[in-house]
Amino acid sequence: MTPFQPWLARQSDRLWLAARMLISATAAYTLAQAFGLPQGYWAVLTTIIVTQTSVGGSLKAAIDRLIGSICGALVGAAAALLLPSHTPLVVGATLIAALTPLAVLTAFYPNFRIAPVTAIIVLMSTGAATLGPLAYALDRVLEITLGAVVGVVVSTLIAPARAYAQLRGAAAETARLLAQIMTAMAPAIGTGPPTLGALPTQVLAALNRLAAAADEAARERRSRLSAHPDPEPLFRTLRRLQHDMLALNRLFDTQWPDAAQPALATPWSSYAETVATTLRALADALAACQPPPDTTLLRTQLAAFIAAIETMRQEGTTRALSTDLVGRIFGSAFRAEQLQRDLDDLIERTHEVAATR
Repeated sequence: MTPFQPWLARQSDRLWLAARMLISATAAYTLAQAFGLPQGYWAVLTTIIVTQTSVGGSLKAAIDRLIGSICGALVGAAAALLLPSHTPLVVGATLIAALTPLAVLTAFYPNFRIAPVTAIIVLMSTGAATLGPLAYALDRVLEITLGAVVGVVVSTLIAPARAYAQLRGAAAETARLLAQIMTAMAPAIGTGPPTLGALPTQVLAALNRLAAAADEAARERRSRLSAHPDPEPLFRTLRRLQHDMLALNRLFDTQWPDAAQPALATPWSSYAETVATTLRALADALAACQPPPDTTLLRTQLAAFIAAIETMRQEGTTRALSTDLVGRIFGSAFRAEQLQRDLDDLIERTHEVAATR
């Protein structure tokens, strides 16, 4: 094995993306010349924009660009046809009138940002004055359509990168970060409020990447380009786990009473560490498309934590505590049970992923 082979293996997705971009740009240029399109560079530019890291991403980019271009071309052509004169004042007023609806569209749907750009080109380009607004707008739509189709075809045929693989990677990353949160919270009852640092922000960023991958995977699935299960439940389960852990962290944001520490510190620490270990194992299983690990110990330790809280209640230990502390103690039992339900759901999702291998 040469020194470059490990690096090439890690960067293979990026290298294949670069190759797809080069191939699609070359194909778009060749087809634009063959069809005699006057400004074939629009097709080439579109292929570069459309070619994404996954087939679902390419499909989404192509649809967004096509819809935006058609809307912009129609509005720009209509404005140019209605233009009474070409004085700067009239052109400026017409430009504002044409851009207003497209600016509103872009404000609500940022993916269609190409619409006002296309309208400006159709309305103000010298080519529109030469060919006529409708012919010029039609050429732009044809060129962009050609580029979008080439980008999607190349992304589908040349070493296609499926969004579901990216989804699994993002889900594994999120699970590992959640495991770090559980490790940080494990000693909370005995030592005081945990310090999570940047972990909540990192989890949120990972969930955003997971949401984007889920959207692309769902688009592939709707387009019959993938037979993988619905990606939304996996994203939804990990987001619920994030909410469970943040809720538990709020319960631990103050020092628990000395009376609770001997009874609850060890059961909670054992359960939290086992949750962290399970999440890391699930992350590895998701990344490798493998079945989840055995979780018998997890449920046993949760039962021990709940039983310790019940013992405190039966012995009357909680009677001398403030209402806030009692609420935190019993709230932790409720939140731990909710966490376990969502963790069980993640285990089921991991089974689904393994079944698609």
